Amino acid sequence: MRIGILAHSFSSAFEIYRVVPGHDAFIILSPSPHRSARTGHLANIARFVLATLKGFKPLQLFTTGRLIFLRGPLHDPNSVDTLKKLSLDVGLHKAGVIYRNVTIDAFRLGILNHHIGILPAYRGRSVVEWSILQGDPVGVTVFFIDTGIDTGARILFSEEVDISGCRSVTEAKQYLFSLDKVFFPRALALLTDSDQAFQLNDGSGRRYFVMSKLFTGVVEQLLKQNNDCGSA
Repeated sequence: MRIGILAHSFSSAFEIYRVVPGHDAFIILSPSPHRSARTGHLANIARFVLATLKGFKPLQLFTTGRLIFLRGPLHDPNSVDTLKKLSLDVGLHKAGVIYRNVTIDAFRLGILNHHIGILPAYRGRSVVEWSILQGDPVGVTVFFIDTGIDTGARILFSEEVDISGCRSVTEAKQYLFSLDKVFFPRALALLTDSDQAFQLNDGSGRRYFVMSKLFTGVVEQLLKQNNDCGSA
C-alpha cells in the first residue's frame, strides 16, 4: 500500500514512517500556516540532520525521493498535483489543518485521522477532558476524515484506552496521541483486508469546544491520585 504521511514537522512524520516498514511510504511536508514556508523547511532540514546524527538513518528517504517538501499548503494546486502523481492509496494525518476535498480526493481511499476521542459521541476539542468529566470511556478512533470537524462517516475502529495511570490531563493526552504509532499500523493492516467493513460515524454525538479552566481543574483533581501514565 502506498502511504503519504502528511505533516508540518519532519520529526512527527518520521516517527510514523518508522513503524510502517511493510508499506511504500512517503513523508510529505507542507508549510505550517503559522510560519513561512522557508522557515518551516529550514527547521525540517535541521530535524532531518539531527535524526541522522542520532543514528536513525533517514538518508534513504532523501535518496529514494520519499521525502517531499511542498512549497504551498496541501490544497494548493501544485501540492495537489504532486500528491496525485504519487498515486497514493491512503494519507495519514499529522498536519495541523482541516483538509479540503481536493486534497482528500488525491488519495485513492482517503486520509486517516487518529482522534483521541470515541466517535461518534465525542468530536471536536478537549474531548478527553469532557469524557472524563462526564464519566464516559476515553479512547481513540481511527477514521477517514472529510472537510468537517470529526464528521467523516467511515470509522475503521474505536478502542477504549485505560488512562488510570495518568496524573494530569496533559499526560493523558500525550499518552493517547503517542498511540498513533500503534493504531495507524493496525488501521493499515485492516485496510489490506478486502472484506473490511466500516463503522458509521452517524453524527449522533455532539461537537465539543475547549474546556474552561474551572472544569479542567476538576478533571485534574480526578487524575491526581493515579500513577505513571500507561503503566496500567
